[in-house]
Amino acid sequence: MAAVKSLLRKVIKPILFRILGENQYLWFQYLAKIKDIEKKLVEEDEMELLPFFVKEDSVSFDIGANYAYYTVRLARLSPCGKVYAFEPIPPTFKVCSRIVRHYGLKNVVMLDKGVGAQNSTMKFEVPLQDSGFISGGQAHFSGRHSELAEKNIYYPWDKNRTYGCQVVAIDQEFSNLQRLDFIKMDIEGAELYALKGMSDTLKKFRPVILIEICKFWLSGFNITAKEMNDFICGLGYGLYRYSKKDKTFSKVQSLESDEMYNYIDRIKLTPFAPNYYLIPFEQEKIIEKIREMLPKLPIN
Repeated sequence: MAAVKSLLRKVIKPILFRILGENQYLWFQYLAKIKDIEKKLVEEDEMELLPFFVKEDSVSFDIGANYAYYTVRLARLSPCGKVYAFEPIPPTFKVCSRIVRHYGLKNVVMLDKGVGAQNSTMKFEVPLQDSGFISGGQAHFSGRHSELAEKNIYYPWDKNRTYGCQVVAIDQEFSNLQRLDFIKMDIEGAELYALKGMSDTLKKFRPVILIEICKFWLSGFNITAKEMNDFICGLGYGLYRYSKKDKTFSKVQSLESDEMYNYIDRIKLTPFAPNYYLIPFEQEKIIEKIREMLPKLPIN
């Protein structure tokens, strides 16, 4: 997930948190995130391709909704459809819900739940920032170890807050679902568990999936690139990566050899977690249509 960094925010946030306390600080978070959305400060390159996959009446899942960046975009693209937004962390869920109400998005269903391999109650760990507030976008299942090489880049925090949250398997929780066209998933290394818990749903509806796959997060759960790659292909999906700069939509032959999956920014020490589009094999004709349209998209 894209993040907004500025010296002003770095200075102001700790002061506001100490003065306001957490409950009042959530209003500041809400206002700040509205600004981020309005000014498109949290744009991810892959958002540019959403109109190819999300139509006026589409049904979408936003798994790891965070501060509603994708929820808002998906809801606007499908005014006659529906968006189910999953966000298990209580303070983040409150802000996300306020943002959805701010925009009057009647087609969004907010769910204060995580997504995993089975229905259960699980502990989540969320790092605490210097301000004292949580870093909601880094929430993850407890049990993921972060004492790995590049920890200073990907997980530079020493303190965490723990929450007990409800986690659902899509196959169990949505057994009566009538349609599913698109899934966005960003859940800090637990993506394989979520995919396993929705495998029947994926076989039934064949939605396109936009998924973050980060080597550091997967390693924390002892998940290898091959294991992730094989499971995705076993579901009948191909992996694709979009380059906004070059206007290319390229097939990834394997995560193990993919340069973006293996990339580490050792100069700026900025965490990098690539996003991939997962396209069902039988829908790969749409790839050519996308490639035909890419040169017509504006270059930013």
